[in-house]
Amino acid sequence: MFEPKLGVSLHCISRELTPDMLRNVCASRIATLEITPTLFDNDTPEETKAMLVQSLRESDTRAASVHARFGNPYDMSSLDEGIRRRAIVETCLAVDLASELDAPIVVLHLSAEPVGEQERALRIEGALRALSEIEPHAGKAARKLAVELLPRSCLGNSVEELLGVLDRFGSETLGVCLDVNHLMDGFSSIPDAVRTLGGRLTTLHMSDYDGVDEKHWLPGRGVICWASFIAALRDIGYTGPFNYECQIEGETAGEKIRALEENFDWLSAL
Repeated sequence: MFEPKLGVSLHCISRELTPDMLRNVCASRIATLEITPTLFDNDTPEETKAMLVQSLRESDTRAASVHARFGNPYDMSSLDEGIRRRAIVETCLAVDLASELDAPIVVLHLSAEPVGEQERALRIEGALRALSEIEPHAGKAARKLAVELLPRSCLGNSVEELLGVLDRFGSETLGVCLDVNHLMDGFSSIPDAVRTLGGRLTTLHMSDYDGVDEKHWLPGRGVICWASFIAALRDIGYTGPFNYECQIEGETAGEKIRALEENFDWLSAL
């Protein structure tokens, strides 16, 4: 049964983990978190990680996913073998972090951009070779990889291309992260994308936009028909994270959390 619980990419609340911010999060109705390794890019990464683990242990909030590093320095499709190897290593480290945080899902990008049409086939093969190394590591750790639907010229910029990648593996370890900001002018097809993905839909990145390019607004501000999206999730019996990845207005963590909870109440009533 489709019974969504509020989830959020933690960096949308704050890009710095502090005791006060974590107290606000864990005292709220936020049930699940997506964690990025950048949250530990400070002078005391192990202490910061331990603080997060302790906060989660003492609350009902849990880590649902870890988002592997991405962008040009971490492009697993790159024709530069050094960059491609770095992406593989960092994604495997994200799997290890997910194990430490008891998060069942690791979100990853197949490429950065731009990807020219003349090199697309080569870049896809590079990404597939990378996944062939990452997938066994994730399987051994009992973590699921969620390949994100990406925008513009990136690899995985359509449901069909994503499914083509997943079909090369035929593994229960691989699923899809549907970022509804990434379909560009195809926003009206979001419910169809949900139904096509069906059981392969592993997690969500939810935000709104203008139908032209990603904006990561709170749902309701842009062009997405959220009632149709929710209906499609109900149709497939989606049980994964209901994860917001968006800009949230507010000066403090508490203000942002209240805005998020209000938006979640609106979405849940559709």
